[in-house]
Order: sequence, then structure tokens, then C-alpha cells
Amino acid sequence: MRKFLFAMLIVMCAGGFAACGDRKATGSVVSSSETPKEDKDAPYVEGNKNIMRRENEEMEMFVRRYGWQMQRTPTGLYVQVLEPGSGEPFKENDRVAMEYRTFLLSGEQVYSSDSNGVKVFMVKRSEEIDALHEAAQLLRPGAKARLVIPSYLGYGVAGDGDRIQGLQPIMMEIRILDKDEKIPETYIPNPYSN
Repeated sequence: MRKFLFAMLIVMCAGGFAACGDRKATGSVVSSSETPKEDKDAPYVEGNKNIMRRENEEMEMFVRRYGWQMQRTPTGLYVQVLEPGSGEPFKENDRVAMEYRTFLLSGEQVYSSDSNGVKVFMVKRSEEIDALHEAAQLLRPGAKARLVIPSYLGYGVAGDGDRIQGLQPIMMEIRILDKDEKIPETYIPNPYSN
């Protein structure tokens, strides 16, 4: 009986394999794991574009409302130099100290160096927001500037966890301290940064 069942099993498997070989494909089925990445990410990409478009419109209206003459960098940062400063612009690994006032686009001041202390950081080597690293490389010691910052160069999707919400553009007025000024020794290098 076992031999008979075993023989039937072999015949059925062989018949099944033979039947598969005789059929012609009439179409293809694409599993979800084979879906092109562009198709999977399309809704997210489009959503991000809409967020960036909305933010950019909000920042442009803000700048126009005050009549500021600002330059927009390729990254989307708006900069208005109020006082040029002197010397060479800062470069990677330079130590920068700046006084600042941070505002929401509603006009509400949320932070300032008067109450929170001077920001001291190394260009491209600290956890400061990207906009300040970029601004430092555009400015010279002693410079004053006004910045309108998109959320992706500021506090991003999460916000700062305190007064600045996620996906919120901000405005900053900054003054980079000159090398002759007393710069606080508050910067501690991050041992994990490159």
C-alpha cells in the first residue's frame, strides 16, 4: 500500500510540473516587494513638496510684509546682512559665538541670548541648527544679520520640544561676536562628531 501511495505521489508531482511547463504566461503579477520604490514613496514625496511649498509661501509673505530686502540661498535660507563685519567668513571647524533673538513668524519672541546665553559652536561640527552653520559661513566676525529659516534648516518635523513646533519656520536676528570680544568658553566638542 505504501509503495502504491508513494508511486501516486510521484506521478502527481510529475504531472503538476509538466502542466506548469505547457502553460503560456498571460500577464505578470507584481508582488508588493517588487513594487518600484518611486511608487511606494510617491505620496510621501508629494506631501513633503506640499509642506515645503506652503512654508516657502509663508516665509515670502512674511518678508514682504516687513519690506525686508533678503537674499534666498540655494538651500532656502533667507538672509539680510544688516552690518557686514570684517575679516574672513567662517569656515568648517571655526569657533563661532553669536548673540541672537529667535521669533516665530507671528512675531512672538521665543528665545534670546539675553536670557539663554550666547550660542557658541563649531561650524559644521556641532548640533546647532543647520541655518546657523550656513549663516556663519556667509558672514564675517562682527556681522549682524536677519534670517528667515525654513523648518528643514531649523527644528524640523519634531520642533525643539519646547516653544517651536514641528514644521514651523522661524526668524532670527543674529550678531556674530568679533574675535576681540570676550567669547564664553561654553563650547564642549562632541566626541562623536567627525
